[in-house]
Amino acid sequence: MFALGIDFITGVAVMTDAASREKAEWPPHPARIFMALVAAYYESKPLKEDGPVAEQAWVEERQALEWLERQGAPQMSWPEASPRSLVKVYVPVNDAGVPANPARVKECELRAALGVMPDQRSRQERTFPALFVGEEGPGRYVFLRWPDADPTESTLSALTGLARKVSRIGHSSSLALVWVSKVSETPEPGYLPHAKATKTRHGVQLRVPAPGFLAELDQCFNAGPIDAFFELSEAIATGKGKTKEQAKVAFEAHFGTPWGRSVSAPVRLRPAPGRTAYYSRVAEPEDRPITTGFDSELFVLTKLEGPVLGLESTAALTSALRGYLLQDAEGKPEWFTGHSAPGVPSTSGHMALLPLAFVGAEHADGHILGMALAFPRAIAAEDRAACLRGRLFGPSGEDLNLELRMGNLGTWTIRREERSLPPLALRSATWCEPSAVWASVTPVVLDRHPKYDQRTERAQWREEVAASIVLSCERQGLPKPVLVDVDKTSWHRGAPRSKPGPDGMPWLPGKDGAAPRQQVHVLIQFPCEVQGPLLLGAGRFRGYGLCKPLGFLPK
Repeated sequence: MFALGIDFITGVAVMTDAASREKAEWPPHPARIFMALVAAYYESKPLKEDGPVAEQAWVEERQALEWLERQGAPQMSWPEASPRSLVKVYVPVNDAGVPANPARVKECELRAALGVMPDQRSRQERTFPALFVGEEGPGRYVFLRWPDADPTESTLSALTGLARKVSRIGHSSSLALVWVSKVSETPEPGYLPHAKATKTRHGVQLRVPAPGFLAELDQCFNAGPIDAFFELSEAIATGKGKTKEQAKVAFEAHFGTPWGRSVSAPVRLRPAPGRTAYYSRVAEPEDRPITTGFDSELFVLTKLEGPVLGLESTAALTSALRGYLLQDAEGKPEWFTGHSAPGVPSTSGHMALLPLAFVGAEHADGHILGMALAFPRAIAAEDRAACLRGRLFGPSGEDLNLELRMGNLGTWTIRREERSLPPLALRSATWCEPSAVWASVTPVVLDRHPKYDQRTERAQWREEVAASIVLSCERQGLPKPVLVDVDKTSWHRGAPRSKPGPDGMPWLPGKDGAAPRQQVHVLIQFPCEVQGPLLLGAGRFRGYGLCKPLGFLPK
């Protein structure tokens, strides 16, 4: 058993989120903590005069890091953190190049030469998002636990030494103390990697180390070529005669180009986000959210090519995707086809198709980034894969590109979303995170035509529609809402209005030429948290009635 403890000793953590430079990362991702250990490892590289004992200890530390990256995603616990005010600062750009021989700088080159001075360089806007993580004491500690890990004594000793060398996690002002601990000496984890979670609540996606991560960091850092470039450049600039010529030959052999002042040095690359893991909060039984009949892990498809379409194209997109999936669907189960027999609609839960659009943000415009399949929660993963094989997966399980033809709207090429940090709209958590307050993104199609007239009997009509929404929730096994509000405009910015027209949503096509049913936007507050996806109304399997957590009750 093995654990790491972390204390941000100033009470402030300064770490920039990988998805936004204006947002602080919290909690610290396991991959970031691993990189802090790697940085401490290289900063303490022994010199030749330190002797073989120090060299052997350094070798053991690398072996310990390679062991750690193979241990998988750790269990974690962390305190709540509050963001500090974001302040924009202006800092000098990176150092300008230094002349090879400063004593011989010409007057016309003087300004460029002075570029090495910070006050002579232009400044760029930077932000350093930070969080307050708590007052001094155990309440602000972060813990990573590997309860099944079994390090040897030498590995444990090497990791203990490495942890003591870590001085910061994130920005240089983000001072941290790291230590090795026994699992038994740490608090119970607050979050578990998704694969091991049995009690779920708020989920979060974190970057984690994986086998080969240390080698990837070495490659991105590019230390060998960069050191060789400057050593050979120095030898050429200061050498004479045969020594200078030998350095030039070595430079060209190493970099494939003759040495010259215009030749750029090799660059260091930012490491890729790498592998991620979903974490779920450990909740007490009475604290678990109510779940809908759909699995909260959506099968997300991202648009690769095709015209920009808004949510008003939902019916065309879901119809095209359904038609593609149900080609040669004879013999497929009812939960997949949506029919209990040819021409007989299913009366039980089945697969739903959802549009995933950019909504709910300041500049949201409702354009669709991709689609999602929502499966009934009770359907096993193997059964889902069997129905999608040949449609979304190849014979060997490889992902396939598929084309959706939508007539006058054009053609989309889509594929399963596999990026480690996709846009927010293409993340399951965006649509499924537990919340007590939800609002529709696509309008809810009413299950039946209201008896009251919307124009002349407005109050009675609203009460009847609200009661219909309550009944729709209860039929899905959800708690009775404590508040239902209806409107023609969504509470999420960027979503279309509920009726056809400018910036509006077309009626959902009725079956067999039947008149379309009324559709409205809804705001719902439940007495407890509900975990999505939340789909309501008669069009919920075709992309209408898709709700998104609002997180607060509008005033």
